[in-house]
Amino acid sequence: YCSFYGITCDDLDEIAEIDLSENDLQGSLPPEIGLLPSLKTLILHTNAITGEIPSELGKLSSLTTLSLWSNSITGTVPFQLGTLSSLTSLDLDSNSMTGTIPSELGMLSSLFDLWMRGNSITGTIPSELGMISSLVWLYLDENSISGTIPSEIGMLSSLE
Repeated sequence: YCSFYGITCDDLDEIAEIDLSENDLQGSLPPEIGLLPSLKTLILHTNAITGEIPSELGKLSSLTTLSLWSNSITGTVPFQLGTLSSLTSLDLDSNSMTGTIPSELGMLSSLFDLWMRGNSITGTIPSELGMISSLVWLYLDENSISGTIPSEIGMLSSLE
């Protein structure tokens, strides 16, 4: 599998990266992706992926990049993604996701960018996002978010 298109392995022949962006992939994300302990990068943007994000992705403790933008993903953002302590980039833009932003995302202490624009997300912005001091990019527009911007967001000195 290390020689398959879009798959990169580490020195131990464990899958470290899956980049199958812009390949017209269809169907849902298999929960078995959560069984890849060395996966650092999962890039599947600009495809035709449907269904929900499996909660099993929360088991990918080495994951640094999760890029699923421009698909047809539905359902809510799994709160289990908040356990991905190595995650630096989370991009869920331009899907059909619903529900609220999980407050657990505030535990992503290494997160650099959070992109969730262009979905059907509702509710308020969790104040816990203000605990992500490494956050530089935060895009939540083009949703149905209500309420005020939490004052904690204003404390993010790196935010651009």
